[in-house]
Amino acid sequence: MPIRGERTILSFGPLLREAPVAGAAWFDAHTHMGQCDPDGVKGTPEEILQGLQDAGHARALLFAMHEPDGYSGPNDAVLAACAASGGRLMGLCRVDPKAPDALDEARRCLAAGAVGIKLHPRSDAFGLPHPVVDELVALAAVDRRVVLFHAGRGIPNLGADAAHLARENPGARIILAHAGISDLGLLRDAAAELPNLLFDTSWWEIGDMLDLLTSVPPGRVVYASDMPYGHGLQASFILRRAARQAGWSEEQTAVAAGAQLERVVAGEELIDLGPALGTAALGPRSPRLERVVCHTAAALMLAFREGEPAEALALARLGCQHLPGDEHAELLAAADRVMAAAIEQRAGAGGDARAGAPATLIAHVLCGTPSAGVPEAVAV
Repeated sequence: MPIRGERTILSFGPLLREAPVAGAAWFDAHTHMGQCDPDGVKGTPEEILQGLQDAGHARALLFAMHEPDGYSGPNDAVLAACAASGGRLMGLCRVDPKAPDALDEARRCLAAGAVGIKLHPRSDAFGLPHPVVDELVALAAVDRRVVLFHAGRGIPNLGADAAHLARENPGARIILAHAGISDLGLLRDAAAELPNLLFDTSWWEIGDMLDLLTSVPPGRVVYASDMPYGHGLQASFILRRAARQAGWSEEQTAVAAGAQLERVVAGEELIDLGPALGTAALGPRSPRLERVVCHTAAALMLAFREGEPAEALALARLGCQHLPGDEHAELLAAADRVMAAAIEQRAGAGGDARAGAPATLIAHVLCGTPSAGVPEAVAV
């Protein structure tokens, strides 16, 4: 199965590649492989490598999707794929802390070359605190290994427990996936205090991303795509524009793009990029642009759940209407052109709700990041 929306995303390649970050060697913190996930999404290492190539990115961490029958075989497949990748893929072992062999499986995989552990409280149905999770994090701390937690939708708060684990195990590199949206509003102080508590950017909603990039120190953020659920071209476009809107420097963005993760997996001291910039760095917000951001977010949520996004998308396009001389005229016109393409793509796919989602997401991000400018590929 190709990466979701891959053909459409690649058709926007010139737009998504604009304004590259000087010195960035992109290292993706969050990609999956597997064939048995109950959600129906599948991914192969070949598809992940192709996704890296299409995005012009260097490397990725790879781990198993949800495997209801256990993780030993899938972990072996991940490690084999990494060994065959010429250094482009590095493996995390996935374990279910409820399984009786969870600790032994983690030890086995770390000894076999895994650089860390992936834990998924939603799909593997566990909560924090959990005694086996405590032991897994302590195991990772011995050699400064990664522990990547799902911290996106569908789970109760885990932030206080994650911060406690980071504080008690300073050698462990704890990464909260999906911009830590399950707990982001509660973790500002912990992120400032704990250099080993990090966040990956495998998320799409621009308000969440801007909250992340202004509320935690830039050195705590690592780039991630969520392939095959997302695509590196789109994920890196979101990070670049959000970072510019949040007032990050090119150096800070380049470190988040890959250099920090290189240090994480090497067990080295992390790069200090200064404190969180705060929301003042965002500058003034435009209600006109926010209308488009809100309605495109609604359209995307409907599309992702295979609902009908047409009305929300129509409202977003109405939000792009403007009089001559409007300060955001060029950006609004560009967003409207991208949404028109989304409608055409849906029509060409027989009305498939997801078919227009990549273009809708581009419009969403454009209107949420006006300080990043209007890409030449959609400028008037």
